[in-house]
Amino acid sequence: MVKKNPIPSNPLLYRLKIPHPMESYETSGRLRTADVLKGILILGIVFVHIFMLNESGKPERTISPILQCLYLGLIGFFVTSGYFLPSGNYTEKIKKRSKLLIVLTLCSLIFPVALFLWLWVLGQPSTLDDLSFSIVRSFGNLNVFMPFDTPCPVNVCYSAYTHYFLWVMLGSFLIFYAIADRVLADLRLFAVVITCLLLVEAVITVINLNLPFYSNLIPISVAFMLFGALLSQHKFLEILEAARIRSFKTWIPLIASLVVLAFLVYLFPPGITFDFNYFGEYGGLSAFPFLVEGLLVFVVFSYVSMIIAHIPIISDIISVCGKYCLALAVIHVFVVRVILAIFYTLPTDAIYPPLSTVQMLLLSVFDIGFIIAMCMLIDRWKASYISPSPSV
Repeated sequence: MVKKNPIPSNPLLYRLKIPHPMESYETSGRLRTADVLKGILILGIVFVHIFMLNESGKPERTISPILQCLYLGLIGFFVTSGYFLPSGNYTEKIKKRSKLLIVLTLCSLIFPVALFLWLWVLGQPSTLDDLSFSIVRSFGNLNVFMPFDTPCPVNVCYSAYTHYFLWVMLGSFLIFYAIADRVLADLRLFAVVITCLLLVEAVITVINLNLPFYSNLIPISVAFMLFGALLSQHKFLEILEAARIRSFKTWIPLIASLVVLAFLVYLFPPGITFDFNYFGEYGGLSAFPFLVEGLLVFVVFSYVSMIIAHIPIISDIISVCGKYCLALAVIHVFVVRVILAIFYTLPTDAIYPPLSTVQMLLLSVFDIGFIIAMCMLIDRWKASYISPSPSV
């Protein structure tokens, strides 16, 4: 008698090789919660970009606390990068991140040129100065050694509004991989290093000068990566995935995180301009509550991911977004601006032309669906190209 699999099969999960949410971590070899978490984080970034650009000029305390917490979800990528610390020596770890460097470099060069040519075809050409500034800015080198609040012009060829945290991530890897193993072996050393990193970030904020490739944000980003690695040592996501949903003890960390987060965001609003070294209203010292707020938001997003991981179809879709989170992060603004240029003249005083909320939501859904569809087609092409064709 053949024993039937108690877990119903799902064609979408099978095709994408994503483990079923009811499977254990030991049998699937992957963390379902982590797949969903990455999807939620990238969708949160895309969603925030819909509304953030209309609120970035407001004083921080007039910005919705919910929006500020959603924006802090961006920090989750630094934490997850530390959580999944790759094996191998320093050189091997850096080599594993070379793909990100290649992608960022190519996109920073190609996208401004592609948008310039696209606008020219549509009869709304930009200028060569705009193109050159867009390329320099895509590499994170506009307004270098100038104050953080130096205004940046709206370049119509520029679409790298999410690249800054990827440049920061690359720079952070250089330090994080060099110190992680030693720092994590001693909690006292861990505390000292975290304090030093935040103090360095506070000094950089006081000096108020942009560094190349957004390097001014590396210290606090390394701190988030170290906390991610610490959570990995304690198997935070693994425990969360195996937790009993009906047990009250499971939800105590979530409840505590929400209470403390609400209190901190009220006292120390983090704002939505991390790329300008703004951590709050108290200058460099705001880096300390900002670190705590970012970690608490990560805990909240992790719990949301754990819940969604048990919901069929929805978790499948979000997991696919997580699988292609790098493509969504790098390309989504570029695709939106390419589409909008067909129907509107791209403005030089705003990132997007005036659109209703419904229009932006529909555009974002299409944007996400288009990018994922292209990535899946490329994956299928690569699989058919690499796999030998069956003999007749």
